[in-house]
Amino acid sequence: MTERKKLMKTIGYVRVSHLESLNGESFETQSKKITQYSELKDFSVTSIENEVISGGVEIRKRKSLSKIVEKLVRGDRLIVARLDRLSRNILDTLKFVNECKTKGIEIHIVDLGCVTNGGVGQIVLNILTCLAETERIQISERIKAQKHYAKKERKFLGGAMEFGYRKDDKGKLIPDEKEYIILQSMFNLRNQGLGYRKISDEIKKKYGRKIFFQQVHKIMTREHNQKFFNQAYDHSSSNEMRLAV
Repeated sequence: MTERKKLMKTIGYVRVSHLESLNGESFETQSKKITQYSELKDFSVTSIENEVISGGVEIRKRKSLSKIVEKLVRGDRLIVARLDRLSRNILDTLKFVNECKTKGIEIHIVDLGCVTNGGVGQIVLNILTCLAETERIQISERIKAQKHYAKKERKFLGGAMEFGYRKDDKGKLIPDEKEYIILQSMFNLRNQGLGYRKISDEIKKKYGRKIFFQQVHKIMTREHNQKFFNQAYDHSSSNEMRLAV
């Protein structure tokens, strides 16, 4: 082995998300893959560094990986077990690989081989990162669609409970009797010409509930509340007009 090869560093990078870190299996599995790959390629592993962070976080914002890259010089190697351990963002992945290629640093992905030598590995990398990004977008769109459907169906999506409602056994939002009375009062006061700040004051006096006027505005401008209470008000006004006639 030449003196140059002895000086070359080969560093493994292991990444898990916060959820994956709870079982501890991913660290061991990735480290084992990196070690076996290095033995197959006759690389002497300098160290294997690990990091607990989401794959969606930009590479430049990862403390452990950034420190590793700072240590690497031309001829050195960085090895990861899988493509998604490097990054889940196509642009971030390609930018990082190209920067390392410019510096003469080799990037090895166990399943693909070296992806900085312009060979088959890099071609496969480009294809897989495109597919990964497409899948990420599709998942994001499905989540948005599910949330939109749940919102339309008045299902509880988590977080703070919406004023005027409670969750039933099926996770659907239904009127909370006590708060719904206050909500009705808000709309009655608004229909009498009161501003949101004055409505807040009146609710405090009448029900002992301190609801800031900004929150009153937010509650009353929700589409489903406006639709229901304004329809109720219009119906009541029509009945009053018929009686007057």
